[in-house]
Amino acid sequence: MTSALFSPIRLADLELANRIVVSPMCQYSADDGVASDWHLNHLGMLANSGAALLVVEATGVERRGRISPRLPRTLFR
Repeated sequence: MTSALFSPIRLADLELANRIVVSPMCQYSADDGVASDWHLNHLGMLANSGAALLVVEATGVERRGRISPRLPRTLFR
């Protein structure tokens, strides 16, 4: 029996090569809400992992819209 996990799937107009999805992860690594080289490396590694879809974490365009406005930048590093 072949696993459906590695077979293509269509979601509306989006066709994915397989059914592996990387879920969003709040990494608390932005510098005052701005993505950095850390994000480029982290998301780049996940994008090259073989998963067909990568969902990135939430973006707060305003400080008051962030999920953790007072969290120290280095808490989870």
